[in-house]
Amino acid sequence: MHIIHVSFECGGFDHRLMRGGLSPLVWNLSRAYAARGHRVSVITPAHGLLDALREDFAIEETPYRRTHTVPLVLDPKAWPDHPGELSLDLTTRAHRLRLHGVDVYFLSNAHLDLLPDRLYPPPSTVGRDLAHFKPLVFQVDALRFLGELVGEERAVVHGFEPYYAWLLPPVLGAEAQLRTAVTVAANGPVTQKLYRPQVERLLALFGVRDRVDLDALDAPPPAEGSATAVMARALAGTRMHDEYGPDHVGLFPLIAAEADLVDFVSAGQRAYYSTFRDTPMEALFQRLPVSRQLREQAHKLLLGGCGIAGSWLARDPAAVDRDAVLRALGLDPARPVFYHAARYAVHHKGQLELMRAVEEVLGTDPGISFVIRCSLSRGGQEPAGAANAYFQRVADRHPGQVHLDWRLADEETLFTQAACADFCVYPSKFELDGFLIAQAEAMACGAVPIGTAQQVTAHFLHTLPLTDPAATGFAVRGSFRDDDPALARELAERIREAAALFRREPRVHARLSENARRVARSFTWERAAGHRLAAFETLLRGESVHFPDEEAIRCGWFDRLPDDAWAEHRDLIARSAAERGDVAAYERVAPLDAAAYQRLFEAAHARADFARCAQVARAAGRPDLLDLLRDRSWIARALDGTLTVTYRHPGLERVEVVAARSVDTTHTTSRAALAEPTRAGESVGEALASDEPVPAGGAALVGLEPVGDGVFRGRVGGPPPGQDLVLMLTSRSGRVTWDTVPVLEPPFRVVATDLDGTLLRSDLTVSARTRRALDLVARAGAHHLVVTGRPATACKEFLAALGYRGLAVCGQGAQLYDAAADRLLDSAPLDRELARDVVERVEAVLGTLELGVVTAAPESRFKVTPRFGERVRHGWDVTADRALLWDSPIDKLVLHHPRVPEDDVAATVRELCGDAVSVVHSVQGMVEVLPPGVTKGAGVARAARLLGFTGADTIAFGDMPNDIPLLAWAGHGVAVANGHPQLRAMADETAPGNDEDGVAAVLERVFAPTVSPLPALGEATHG
Repeated sequence: MHIIHVSFECGGFDHRLMRGGLSPLVWNLSRAYAARGHRVSVITPAHGLLDALREDFAIEETPYRRTHTVPLVLDPKAWPDHPGELSLDLTTRAHRLRLHGVDVYFLSNAHLDLLPDRLYPPPSTVGRDLAHFKPLVFQVDALRFLGELVGEERAVVHGFEPYYAWLLPPVLGAEAQLRTAVTVAANGPVTQKLYRPQVERLLALFGVRDRVDLDALDAPPPAEGSATAVMARALAGTRMHDEYGPDHVGLFPLIAAEADLVDFVSAGQRAYYSTFRDTPMEALFQRLPVSRQLREQAHKLLLGGCGIAGSWLARDPAAVDRDAVLRALGLDPARPVFYHAARYAVHHKGQLELMRAVEEVLGTDPGISFVIRCSLSRGGQEPAGAANAYFQRVADRHPGQVHLDWRLADEETLFTQAACADFCVYPSKFELDGFLIAQAEAMACGAVPIGTAQQVTAHFLHTLPLTDPAATGFAVRGSFRDDDPALARELAERIREAAALFRREPRVHARLSENARRVARSFTWERAAGHRLAAFETLLRGESVHFPDEEAIRCGWFDRLPDDAWAEHRDLIARSAAERGDVAAYERVAPLDAAAYQRLFEAAHARADFARCAQVARAAGRPDLLDLLRDRSWIARALDGTLTVTYRHPGLERVEVVAARSVDTTHTTSRAALAEPTRAGESVGEALASDEPVPAGGAALVGLEPVGDGVFRGRVGGPPPGQDLVLMLTSRSGRVTWDTVPVLEPPFRVVATDLDGTLLRSDLTVSARTRRALDLVARAGAHHLVVTGRPATACKEFLAALGYRGLAVCGQGAQLYDAAADRLLDSAPLDRELARDVVERVEAVLGTLELGVVTAAPESRFKVTPRFGERVRHGWDVTADRALLWDSPIDKLVLHHPRVPEDDVAATVRELCGDAVSVVHSVQGMVEVLPPGVTKGAGVARAARLLGFTGADTIAFGDMPNDIPLLAWAGHGVAVANGHPQLRAMADETAPGNDEDGVAAVLERVFAPTVSPLPALGEATHG
């Protein structure tokens, strides 16, 4: 068959044309196909390097010459200083190199020959330099040339990397004799998009606009303020997700819809791109149309694989003079050598964390050597200097321990240095880069790997325990942040552990080394070519490629399984369903008893998959499990509107809250997006020169502090009204997921409670149940206000017993006390002349009274006459001289008549004095006379105003007539069953008595917590 590779780079035969792993992938597959007798053509840009290539190769010019126009439609948000539309008038020529049975066609024109020093346009060209459109021009030119190259011949056209090959499948899909495949070599964001007007213009240029349904590729954006929208904005600050406006169309969905095959380079990579399991993208991916699209078209997902060049495998690592090579690098051969060689990409390749780990390790163990290559491709030219000043400083501080090289090396150099390595370190992040070739090459030389425990490289077996006979090395957890101190620390730990093993357990190191060598050498290009050729032949026969049932089970795609698979793979389905907490799938293959429900719940809970947890708990009829979910988080709102968030889960390492701030969701990658003063590990200039685009936008994440085993707490800004708080959870295993915590406005914002006879039991204690109920109030964000007839000084011990730190309304409403500061904020005194006048008037009608006064703060002493009765308590001042009652300012007057009931005494005072004073009675036998206008209702109204609330926001509790103004002012008034008949008659409801925890009973009902998990797995917002 004729296989045509369309690749933006193909430098496997000459490192001047190589920028990364794509070049050896394309070239080695091409050679392997040709060796099997197939016709192989490669179409690639000349990149302005034809003259340099002619020095070493026989380059011939073909008759092909095409003058044409490439229309450009510019996104005005990204290109504000350019016209909306323009055209590139180009004349393209093709040159051919025939090498190892492969025809390499170099396309050359004024645009394709730009950037010979770096091949790819850097992100900084967006908005300022039309060189940015070089890859787009290449695709148009490649399609033009294909028409001349293929004619009516049947062929497979294989593009590499979606961004550099997206136009091929929709255009060539109209050609009956052609089949298309696209390889995903590096895991770019699945949400990457293209400017739709540009896509439509190019589809129209090739006459296929009507056959491509762009509307089916995307869903409407999530509702503003929804948990999905908040999550997406947070992810926009990572390298896993891009945010775009509605005038864009999905890149990967277009490929998946139009290509005949989507090719992956490892089993883990295919699994990752199918589900994004355990990554921050998983929850968002499940809500995208492409998730359903991949599930329904799984037959397109080809595992082509990757390999190591035969020329590398043919070399003998034992033939390398290790001592001589290391001494030439300035390193001591007696030390263990740790090796890293890859293209410079400071963030997603984990190189920043690697250098930080190197610096930390060498600070305590100088007996280690590092050979680190962070290669810069400059079209064969030597790099002008260090790409990263920090990296270079680390190397300069440790001469004789660190050899850092920025040059792009040939295979001979790379093999020689890899053969000297005892360990190789490849900490890829975001699952963006598998280091599939570089790590495999080092392992093939016997280097024991230290790599990320990610899906993409799981086939290297370095995640197995060292005691496993098949283990190859050491693993660090996956990472999904640009600058990850935890990853740097873990790398340092693994390097120390590896060095100790090398020195103390040489036999274990030798076993790991041999395993690494054997595993890596099993990945050959011949095997990878065989996988793809078998799929290509199936396509050309008009058949579909089969997606393995086992892979569908591992992805959790149980709905894709044929009936016979349920019997054939019963055990595998049971394990996969149990891992996910999938009740429906598990029930089809295993009995669902109480123990099974428990296992399913525990598995889902360990994964922090609370949607699954809720499903299992409801299916099992286990309210206790639902209670466990409810207890995972609570929120208290402070006076300034901020939230104190407490989150509990035993398996978590980190809990972060998405900050409540607006973010521009339009994707521009423009100069503004690159204008940050610094980037983690890079200066502004280094970031602009890098090939790694700076993530645009993104909501900030605020970490909660660990305050106990699995408990996290912190203060954050609250979301807008009606929105949930969105949290990113990182487990100790490295899994990252999301949760939402409802910030529910409580039914009442203020809970006002009397103390004696209401909140307190008869023995003046606060029950454990009442404490829990008040905690429930605090979690809901409501405020508890104590409202008591006691003066502030007399209730301090009760407030301390409650752990009370808020405002207290004391002295029947005359005093406002700040318990946290132990400070009296306000106090209303009673005029002493007025008090004496009240006594004279009442005694003229009722006869002699026993008297008491409460002196003004801060003293607040109770002074009474001798026959005040049984109400005299320890600590009260008793005096027979009434004149002493008035010798200092007072807050209130207390009247007691030995024979007249207190209700009658109170009525008499009101009749004689009118509005001159306030009259209440809260204790049997005692009537209190207060300054005019002082009531519990007025006092709590004053406190509520300070908190920003009104009576409608308040629920109040009381037991005596002095609580009538309080309950009348509140939106909802509750009398306890032991209360005065007058109060019960006017209350909105009656609660159990104070000794039956009546206040707690009502609060438990009113402030009952709710659970609001994320939608269940598989549920999509697009319908």
